Amino acid sequence: MAVVPASARWLAGVACAVFVVPLVLIMVAYGVSARLFLLFLSMVGLLTAAVCTVPVFYRRQDRFRVACAAAGFTVAGVWVPLLILGVLAALDQGSWAWCLAYLFMSVAAIAALIAAFQRACGPDCGRVAVALGWSAAVVSMACWFPLAA
Repeated sequence: MAVVPASARWLAGVACAVFVVPLVLIMVAYGVSARLFLLFLSMVGLLTAAVCTVPVFYRRQDRFRVACAAAGFTVAGVWVPLLILGVLAALDQGSWAWCLAYLFMSVAAIAALIAAFQRACGPDCGRVAVALGWSAAVVSMACWFPLAA
């Protein structure tokens, strides 16, 4: 039985944090009485964060990799239609900040899950994916702080 390195589980946790931190920032900035669509996106983000948390609880390499792949598929399946709607709304209104923030959020989560999937083979595997996953997470968080202010 191959055990998953702790760094792989950290990356799966980063995929979860990419969704939870913006939710907290939105709730602090706008309160619970935020616009309905913003609350809807926050709830979708919270449910997606729950899906991204699942791989953290698996220690065996095969189950961890399956959970990472399933979480990545779920993130892509849920957020691609919402991002298409966001691009259409941004084209109509000319405001790209929110659309880009949500785009970087889903890209960062998928990049972190891919990195965790590769890192599960061993601590020397997936170094480029790990750098990309952490970088995308930092860019995603940097996009959210000005929007929540």
